[in-house]
Amino acid sequence: MIKTNKHFKTKRKPRILLIKKNIIFSLLFINFFIFSSYVSRNYNNKIQHKQEPTLANVIGDDDRVRITPTTSYPWSAIVKLHIAAGGYYTFGTGALIDKNHVLTAGHCVYSHLHGGWADSIKVVPGEDNGNEPFGYAWAINLRCYVDWIVYADEQHDFAVITLDRDIGLQTGWMGLYTSLPSSSIYKNELNTAGYPYDLDNGANMYWNHANGRKANEYKHWYYLDTNGGQSGSPIWIYDGTNRYILSVHAYGDDGLGSNHGTRIDRNKFDCIDNWLTADETLTNKPDLASLSNSFANFNTTIVGAGLTDFELECKVRNLGTVSSGQLTVSYYASVDTTYSKDDYLIGMDVISSLSPTSSTDSRWSGTFPEEIPSGEYYIGWIIDVDNTIDEFNENNNWNFIWSRRLLVDATPPTNPTTCVQLNGTTESDVWQDSINNPYFSWSGASDSHTNVAGYYYYWGNEPNGTSTSFTTSPSYDPPGINNGTYYLRVCTEDIVGNKASWTTLYVFKFEKEFNNTNDNPIDDPVDDPGSENPDNPDNDPGDDTDDDFPDKYNKSYDSIMNNALFIGIFLMSSLICVLLFCIFRNLLKI
Repeated sequence: MIKTNKHFKTKRKPRILLIKKNIIFSLLFINFFIFSSYVSRNYNNKIQHKQEPTLANVIGDDDRVRITPTTSYPWSAIVKLHIAAGGYYTFGTGALIDKNHVLTAGHCVYSHLHGGWADSIKVVPGEDNGNEPFGYAWAINLRCYVDWIVYADEQHDFAVITLDRDIGLQTGWMGLYTSLPSSSIYKNELNTAGYPYDLDNGANMYWNHANGRKANEYKHWYYLDTNGGQSGSPIWIYDGTNRYILSVHAYGDDGLGSNHGTRIDRNKFDCIDNWLTADETLTNKPDLASLSNSFANFNTTIVGAGLTDFELECKVRNLGTVSSGQLTVSYYASVDTTYSKDDYLIGMDVISSLSPTSSTDSRWSGTFPEEIPSGEYYIGWIIDVDNTIDEFNENNNWNFIWSRRLLVDATPPTNPTTCVQLNGTTESDVWQDSINNPYFSWSGASDSHTNVAGYYYYWGNEPNGTSTSFTTSPSYDPPGINNGTYYLRVCTEDIVGNKASWTTLYVFKFEKEFNNTNDNPIDDPVDDPGSENPDNPDNDPGDDTDDDFPDKYNKSYDSIMNNALFIGIFLMSSLICVLLFCIFRNLLKI
């Protein structure tokens, strides 16, 4: 029986272990598969959301109204886009903005999911249930920001299509308008029209109007009803006479209860104008522009001229149709909000080149120039200040930070005007013999632009002495003195590092005749090992006997004890290791 049991165990144990291992491995594999699928799904969803727009939404009640016929303005200026891209066919919306250009969404002309640029786009103004009341045109040139092409940046999801004919002369077109993001025009009543897929499969044009919600530098949120197929629809205002496009519809509800699109900011407005001009005149130029000052900054609001490390930055974009070549950004300090070469130059940053629609950060750092006088300044910059680059627009290459100003302190502080000695009664530069432990306090130091930080001080016998000793307190307590003349001198420093000249605050004079019997201190007794009667003999009965025990014996005793302790610990550790080995060995036999 014993043999049989052993045989049974030796046969069964590997099978049990194998089963356990298989179960554990299977559970780990299933867990890894689920986790990987989850991560992959979320990653793919993130890329999808980044590259292409989410579905648009109806906000509250569906207020969309079908427009038919579409032959009158402004409906004639709304176009349906028939898009072919890499074997994929879809449609979108746009609006004519002159006789042969259409404004639409960037993802209508360049799709990151379908191979990039569209292969062809057929543009049909006022399409009405398949009818083409004005015929059609074909796209011959597509333009959008490099930020959309390279990064799928939703903040720059807009595009302009150049057509092969002047079809806008038949239909009319809309204008463009831009303002500060805080303007009420982005919250007032807005209009949009396009070809929503959820109504008639996008065959017909629908319009609705509603209020806007808010705008920031790049985006515009509104309560207009939209759906897929309306990407590129214009968001416009009507002033009673004219219609102006503020934004391009591109995205649905992002969780804030409103649809949204790309706002036409100042840079986009200028860039679109340059694209139209380039086609009209058959010329290509760069156009260097400063982006919003929300991208600009400087590192401190108070500097010392010639003293403080200063850093500033801004963002520059080429809104033109060709590369800029080398360009220079010049930073200035100005007492007002207009900038020219006559303002105070802080420094310059050289940029090698900017390709069309691309942007870059410009930065300068260094010691703030000592030539700039004290005062408060606006900080701004001018791109290509000497106009060496021929541009479409020479009036959009400067900007400034309006939200705060820089305080420059180039003036040294004034030194203290009063100094008193507070320990007893003494006078500066007058001999006395009663006070040899003076204490000084001073006042009257000031700074006209910032504040006094403290004082460098000197205390000694040199009439023109200086030092690096520093105190923030307007007082000084020197050590005890001997006979002689002592000079208390200070140099006031302000919070940015400007220093006043050294000045003498007090001349302290002390002289007193000493009585050798009474005044000279008695030296403490010192043992003389060679004396017959030393003051502290080794066998002094009053001494602790341990004190007289030679150091070398103490050291030997400590060494023996340390070795013994080490050996004991080593033996104990060895015993524990042997016991653990035996325990694990028996467990392995079970």
